[in-house]
Amino acid sequence: MFKTKGLAFRISISLLSVGFLVMFVILYYNYTISRNLALQDAKNDAQKLTELTVARIENVLQSVENVPINIASVIQNRDTVMFVGMRAVVEEVLLNNSLIYGASIAFAPRIEGSDTFYLAPYLYNAGDSIAFKDLANDEYRYTSKKWYTDVRDSGAGGWSEPYFDQGGGEVLMATYAVPFYRDRGQGAVFAGVVTADLSLKGLQELIEDIKFFDSGRGFLISSKGNIVTWPDIDSSGQKKVYNIFDEVKSPSAKEIFAKMTEGETGIVSLSSIEIEFNRDRWISYASVPSTNWSLGILFLESELYEGIHILFIKLIAIGIAGFVILAFLIFYILRRFVKPIEKLAFATRKIGAGEFDFQVPSFRGNDEIAQLGKSFSVMQVQLRDYIRNLKETTAQKERMESELEIASNIQQQMLPVSEQIPGWEKVGLYGMLKPARMVGGDLYDFIVHDECLYFAIGDVSGKGIPAALFMAKTLTLFRAKVSKGLSTDLIANEINRDLGENNAQSMFVTFFIGKLNMRTGELHYTNAGHNLPLLLSAGKDPVILPGTHGIPLGSMPGLDYGHERTILKQGEKIFLYTDGISEAVNTLDKLFGEDRLSNILSDSMGLKPKEISERIVSEIETFANEAEQADDITMLILEFS
Repeated sequence: MFKTKGLAFRISISLLSVGFLVMFVILYYNYTISRNLALQDAKNDAQKLTELTVARIENVLQSVENVPINIASVIQNRDTVMFVGMRAVVEEVLLNNSLIYGASIAFAPRIEGSDTFYLAPYLYNAGDSIAFKDLANDEYRYTSKKWYTDVRDSGAGGWSEPYFDQGGGEVLMATYAVPFYRDRGQGAVFAGVVTADLSLKGLQELIEDIKFFDSGRGFLISSKGNIVTWPDIDSSGQKKVYNIFDEVKSPSAKEIFAKMTEGETGIVSLSSIEIEFNRDRWISYASVPSTNWSLGILFLESELYEGIHILFIKLIAIGIAGFVILAFLIFYILRRFVKPIEKLAFATRKIGAGEFDFQVPSFRGNDEIAQLGKSFSVMQVQLRDYIRNLKETTAQKERMESELEIASNIQQQMLPVSEQIPGWEKVGLYGMLKPARMVGGDLYDFIVHDECLYFAIGDVSGKGIPAALFMAKTLTLFRAKVSKGLSTDLIANEINRDLGENNAQSMFVTFFIGKLNMRTGELHYTNAGHNLPLLLSAGKDPVILPGTHGIPLGSMPGLDYGHERTILKQGEKIFLYTDGISEAVNTLDKLFGEDRLSNILSDSMGLKPKEISERIVSEIETFANEAEQADDITMLILEFS
C-alpha cells in the first residue's frame, strides 16, 4: 500500500514508526516499574487498612466483653442480688448496646438436700422489645453448653466458636462468657457465668459498614475455620455454621485459610487460585487477637493499580499529542527536501517517454540534490546516445536472427525425411534433428546406391554456426563418397583426409557409417568415435553394436579405419543417436542416461521408427522438466522387416 505513496510520506512513516517504538518501550518500562512500585505501596496500604479494621473490630468486641465482665463484678461483690434487680441490669445493657443480641446470668447449680436448683435468666432482643427466657430447663441444659463448661473449667473469660443457639436465642451467634465467684467462707467458689451474645448477622452488618476500597468485602473466620461472617450472605435464616475448609476445594485456597486460622498476617493474589472468587482479586488478612479469629478483606486487583493506570493514561495522552506534533514537523521538513526530487522524477518520466530534449531542472549550490540534478543532465545525453546505438544494434541482431532462421531451415532441408525407401518396403527409416540453438552440428543421412542403403549419423565438435558449416561440409563429403559405392572404411578414410585439410580450428566430427544390403540384410559399418548404436530384437533387451574403429574424423588425417560385419534378421531395428540424448539434464542436474534410454527402447519394440523417435523426445522433455536444452538431440532408426 505504501509503495504508491511519496518519498516524504514513507520516510515520515519510517521515522514515526521508530519514534513510536521508542516511546512505547519507554512507556512500557515506566509502566512496569511504576506498576511494581504501586503494587508494593498498595499492598502496604491494604495491609495497614486490614490492621486498622482489626483494631476497630477489637474496640467493638472490647465493648461487648466489658458488659459481662462488669455484671460479673457486680454480682460477685454483693452478698445478695435479687432476680428483679438482675433483670433490670441486663435489660439496661441490651437497651444501651445495640451490638449485643442477648445476655444471661447462668448460676451454678445449687444443691439443697436431695434437690438441685438451676437458674439462668436470659434476655434477648426480640425486635421492638426485650424478651425473657429462662435457660434453666430440661431441653436447653445450659450447664452442658460449651460457653458454660469452657469458662467454668478454665476459670477465664473467652469467646466461643460460632454456633446456632437452639432453644436459646435461636440465631447464629458467638458468645463471650466470664465466670463469677462467691466467697462461701472457704475461699472463692465458682458461682456461675455471665454471657453476652453477639449476633453474627449484626457482626456482618458491622463489617459491611466498614469501607475496604470501593470493591472490598470483609469476612471473619474462627481459629477452627468456622465462618463467622461472609460477604453478601444473609445468615438470619441459617441454622448451621459452615466451615471454610469444607466449602473450598482448591489446595492453594485452603493453604491461605490455614495461615489465617494460625493467626498469620499477609496479602496474596488469588489470580492463580481456581475458587469461587473472581480470579483478579487479592486477599489481605490479619488476626483478631481477642477472639483468635482472622479478618480477611477481598478486593479487586484493579484498585491496586488505579493510580498508576490514571497516570499511564495521562502519559499516553501526552505521548499521542507529542506524536502528532512530531509527525506534522517531520512531514513538513521532508516535503521541503523531497520537492526537488519530485521535479527530477517528473523530468525522468518525460525522458523515459522518449522526450530526450526535455529540460532537466538545475539547482543552486553543491549539495547532494544539486549533484543529482547535474548527474541527470549527463545521463540524459548518455541515454540519447545509448538509444541511438541500441536501435542500430537491434537492427543488426534482427538481421542476424533472420539469417540464422534461414540457415536453420536450410540445414533441416539438407537432411532426408523419408520414412520408406521406394521399391524396398521391407526397410523403414526415420531420422530427426532437434538443435539446441538456431543451427547445430549434429547430422544424419541415408542414401540408396544399387541394392545397398548407406546411412550415417554424426556429432560435430562445438556448437552454433561453425559447427553447422562443418556439418554441411561433412554431409557433402559423405554423399560424394557414397556415389562411388565405396566401403564404409574407405568412406571414413577419405572423409577424414578431406576434413583434416585446411582445418585451422582443429574441428572434428564423431561419425558412424553403415552399409546395408537391403536384399540379404548383410550390414557393414565403421564407427569413428561415435556413440555405439543399439540393436533392437523382439523379446530381447537392446544390445550394443560393438566396435570403434578409430578416432573422430578430422582429428588426424592419414588414419586408416576398420569395419565390422553382421547380418540383420527380420524385424530387427538399429537405433543410432548422439550424446544429446543420453546427456540431457533436468533441473536437478541429473543425466537422462543410457540405462533410461535402453529401458524405453525395450518397451518400444513393437513401435514404428517414427513412433519410437516421438516417444523418446517426449520422455526427454518430461525428464528435463523445463530445463534448457544444452545439446543437439539427433537420432536415426532403421528397421529391417
